Amino acid sequence: MDEASPAFVPKPPGRLPKPNVDSLDAGNVLHRVHARALAGNAFNPCKGGRTRFAPIYNATGACVPSLYAGLTLESAIYETIFHDVPLSSDRKTVPREAVEKRKHSTLLVRRELRLASLRAPDLLKWGVRREHLIGSLPTQYGRTALWAQAIHAQFADVEGLIWTSKLCDPDAAVLLFGDRVAAADIDVVAMREGTDGSFMGDVRNAGLRGGIRIAH
Repeated sequence: MDEASPAFVPKPPGRLPKPNVDSLDAGNVLHRVHARALAGNAFNPCKGGRTRFAPIYNATGACVPSLYAGLTLESAIYETIFHDVPLSSDRKTVPREAVEKRKHSTLLVRRELRLASLRAPDLLKWGVRREHLIGSLPTQYGRTALWAQAIHAQFADVEGLIWTSKLCDPDAAVLLFGDRVAAADIDVVAMREGTDGSFMGDVRNAGLRGGIRIAH
């Protein structure tokens, strides 16, 4: 890919300026749409394919567990179930099974969490654009994850990342670093299986905004 292309993700510099940090206070609620095999507050132990900011590794080469969530249910749905819907398609559909194989956990933040902000103005100080880190293609995930790894390595007080959802702005999405945030810091206060009619209804309603249909 041409390095001048907006789709090309540059590697992070050897030393990043200190990130702008958002505090996610105790009492905030997170929504997580995730694999049925995982508990709602269980961190992904570096299994599965690449994502935008995972997997990453610490200085000893050990993989850092991660947890993705949204500050709204709609952003969590768009960041997971609707993430790979072809935008150019005239008939945007997601199979029912893609919903049923997941579950929705509502999480309560128990303490303040310090998150590096990856919103457009915050990225300017690093000389990188939102299109690079948040709008990039999945083929670039190996490079976008390097930015998460650099932030983790260089700023020990940062416990995760927060950014504006790619498909559900202005809502925020977050990633928490599992070696700095414990499961006990984020209690599960509610859970619905993907087969639950109320969850299926929420997914359908969220999809209406983008013309996305749940196919049987």
